[in-house]
Amino acid sequence: MPTLFNLFRWIIAAAVIAAILPYCVRAQSALSEAGVGNDSSFLIELEAYAKYGGDIDVIDGMTGREYHRANDVVKTVNTNFPKIMGGLHTMLLVLELKHMEHQMTIGIEHTKRLGELAAAFGIKNFKVEDESWFLKERRILARLREKPFFQIKELVVWHEEELSEIALRGNERGKNIRFSPDTLSWERRVLTEWEVNVRTRNRFRRINKWQGLNLDTNHGFHISEGLPTNISPSSFKEVKVCYPIIVSSERDTQEQNDLLQQQIVKNLSYLYDPFSWAAKRTTRFRGRIPGTLHKHLQDRSYRVKDRDWFDPTICNFLNDVVALQMYGLKEIYDFYVVQRFESGRNLLGEEMDPLNWHPGEERETHQARKNPKVRLNFNSPTGARFAMLDAYLRYGDEFLEILRIQLTGLKEKAVGRDIVEQVISAVSGVPAESYIKAALKAQSEGIMEYHKKHYPESY
Repeated sequence: MPTLFNLFRWIIAAAVIAAILPYCVRAQSALSEAGVGNDSSFLIELEAYAKYGGDIDVIDGMTGREYHRANDVVKTVNTNFPKIMGGLHTMLLVLELKHMEHQMTIGIEHTKRLGELAAAFGIKNFKVEDESWFLKERRILARLREKPFFQIKELVVWHEEELSEIALRGNERGKNIRFSPDTLSWERRVLTEWEVNVRTRNRFRRINKWQGLNLDTNHGFHISEGLPTNISPSSFKEVKVCYPIIVSSERDTQEQNDLLQQQIVKNLSYLYDPFSWAAKRTTRFRGRIPGTLHKHLQDRSYRVKDRDWFDPTICNFLNDVVALQMYGLKEIYDFYVVQRFESGRNLLGEEMDPLNWHPGEERETHQARKNPKVRLNFNSPTGARFAMLDAYLRYGDEFLEILRIQLTGLKEKAVGRDIVEQVISAVSGVPAESYIKAALKAQSEGIMEYHKKHYPESY
């Protein structure tokens, strides 16, 4: 098992990996992105985090009373649970801080380049103040520094040989285990409710986030309300967790120890993610800069008439130019795909499951689209932006410069769409209508090809 020194060396290495892969979008949290739960050797030799809190109550699931049986598996899991939680908590702090520092660094450079490009197009004085970066994340991080979000309240022990649907009837704790006809085995779940109390002028407003995870399949759900920026570290209430385990007298003790502890690490790498309050990891930090530019332009005059179409189109296109320089075309396609098809705003773990195990549990959750289609239309800002992106990919700075000259040279208000079409026709040498139709077809096919390659489970 790793020593304390090796653990922290591993943490630093994982943080570096997270830093050099700024858009590793499939993972849901810093812990799952680092692959903590996939490392079978990760049984942490680390004293419990200093502010973790008291002992975990060990409860006999059948009786609801304190567990008194002599069982080496239960003893080992109970002893190591606080160490695992302390290690995961420490890792989450380090990894998220590194990730935020990296995003701040590239975000400042991204904003600088976009501001310079926007200024060349007559959109002056665009910048993002440092104080406004990652407000929610910084307050969540401050809360994490004070103490963990989770308190493991109970370790609920079930003996496999005693389990049956009849034995569990009427047992409140039994609601979190079930016999699965698909796997012909008993499965466990954890349900959590996170509360944030936000002060308004006259009262406190409570905001909730609900999570559930099947501890044996790592399928689950995440349902949350939006989190405002006027929060403080003290707004977050501690989350109390009851974690069930199933032990057997017929299976090898060491094998059970290893499996249960590995499951705890993997389960908590998904569950223990307070940063999902801000946004899912697939979209967090992405799209903020062009959105801010759009708001900046909306507050200013510009010599075009069709501002509803033009403003989002030009802002996203200019951002695409910067994104191509900094990250490549993959980031543009990936963010579009994630937003449109794969956002998985209710997904927790490896697959979506609302965990409606009992009557009255009717959680409705968003499902990713199956066999998705891309239909781009120049009438919409999204379609127009991809047509302009296609022209830039083919004609480069020639397209960009002619577009800039046309827009900044306006003496009176004109239709922005007409100008874009004129520039496309000028650089391509074909009628704009013909070029746009072909461009949108090519971009749609490119997006779908990317989607099939990187998200094959959707097909």
